[in-house]
Amino acid sequence: MDFLQHNALYVVGIISAVIWAGVFLFMFGIERRVRKLEKEG
Repeated sequence: MDFLQHNALYVVGIISAVIWAGVFLFMFGIERRVRKLEKEG
């Protein structure tokens, strides 16, 4: 726990980066599905 107390900013940054990466991957997946539907329609 000592690491978390002294490097809280790094922990917050890493968590934020992971969340943003998840958001971008989710949006990329939705965009691929939309393109596929547009080609079919």
